[in-house]
Amino acid sequence: MKVSGACHCGKIQIEAVLIEGKVFACHCTDCQTFAGGPFRVMVQSNGSDFEIVGEASEYVKTSAESGNPRIQGFCGTCGSSLYACDLERSLINIRAACLEDNSKFSPKIHMFGSSSPSWLDKMNESDWLEKGLGSQKMLRE
Repeated sequence: MKVSGACHCGKIQIEAVLIEGKVFACHCTDCQTFAGGPFRVMVQSNGSDFEIVGEASEYVKTSAESGNPRIQGFCGTCGSSLYACDLERSLINIRAACLEDNSKFSPKIHMFGSSSPSWLDKMNESDWLEKGLGSQKMLRE
C-alpha cells in the first residue's frame, strides 16, 4: 500500500510503500516520551520504499529500551515525530499519526507491554467526549 503524509506544519512530506500487515503499537518508554502518551502507532516500510521531501532533523538514540541504536526523525520546526530506523536505514518505522487517513492503521501487535501504564486497560471505563472539554459525551464500544 502506498501512503503519503506530512509533519504538522507541512514542511516535510513523506511517501512510502508499506510492508503489508506491519502495523503495531509500541509501549516502550522511549515511544511514550516521544509521543507524550502511553504508546505510538507505527507502520513499516523498507528503506528503499521510503521517500522524504524536506529536511528532517535526526537524533540518534544510542540506548533505546530495545538495546538497539535508533535514528529518530522529526521536523525541526513543528517537532512532529515522523519515523525511526536502524542506522543502515534498511527498515523504517513511520509514525502513523503523520500519514493521511491514519485512522485505518489499527495495530495488530502491541510491543513492550511491560512498560504500558496499567490504566490503559481501563480506557473504555472513562468518559469519552466528542471534542474538547465541555463537549457532548459519546458512547464507545
